[in-house]
Amino acid sequence: MAVSAHPYAGGRIGLATIHAKERAIAPPFRRLIDAKVVVAPNLNTDILGTFTGEVPRPDALVETSLLKAELVFRTMDVDCAIASEGSYGPIDRLPFNAGGLEIMAFVDRRRGIRLVETMTTHRTNWRLMAFEAGDPSVPQAVKSLGFPDYGVFVIRGSVGGYTVKDLATVDDVVAAVDREARRSEDGKALVVADMRAHRNPTRMKVLRALAWRLARRLATLCPRCGAPGFGHMLSPRGLPCEACGEPTHWIDFEVDGCACCGHAVARPRSDGRRTAPRLSCSACHG
Repeated sequence: MAVSAHPYAGGRIGLATIHAKERAIAPPFRRLIDAKVVVAPNLNTDILGTFTGEVPRPDALVETSLLKAELVFRTMDVDCAIASEGSYGPIDRLPFNAGGLEIMAFVDRRRGIRLVETMTTHRTNWRLMAFEAGDPSVPQAVKSLGFPDYGVFVIRGSVGGYTVKDLATVDDVVAAVDREARRSEDGKALVVADMRAHRNPTRMKVLRALAWRLARRLATLCPRCGAPGFGHMLSPRGLPCEACGEPTHWIDFEVDGCACCGHAVARPRSDGRRTAPRLSCSACHG
């Protein structure tokens, strides 16, 4: 299919960001569907939550990313919008390891298309460390986070407290730690990796990979109505047990569909499995 045949070719897509995410998101959309991603002007996306917890998210990640995309239509005369949300921190089962989840939402208000793509990652420098005033280990700890190429926050006392951002030098960080630790009730200040995209090159790479995934999805047109975004919608469970044939919790097959006309096609698992291991069957091991 020629790029010029795509419904979005030559059009503009608004992007909700104040953290330079266009550097990661614009290239895939230009390359795959010939659409120009433009940052929405006069839009403060921090009203829907901040990484430091000063402003809590109004809803879960998926819902918040869709809300953020809808904000684009307040300041731009476009039909399509993109927004992303991310969450980083310790992994529940591995508290000494960090991971992240990125959500990217696309809304086409004219066609009624609302798509969300996700990506989990272990590629992150996220870390949280507590220091008292005068702690001599602060400079080395900050450098271990990749500073100054990677940003850091200094937070008074606890997450959600007063936050110092956009620190430029190690001396600035040390001074902020000393000052905020003395002002906090517990005598400590937190140093946290800055996960805002423009201050975190690793997160920017994850966003770029996710943008390629979303752009590829939109480049796929519905075979029935020609709308963009035909792709994975459901993963029904119930793959039969290899021993007794009873349904298990394993995914049985995949369903690709269209958000416009509702056309859907079932396809087998990508690994070709037709039965689930006996050990996964509750009927055999109930």
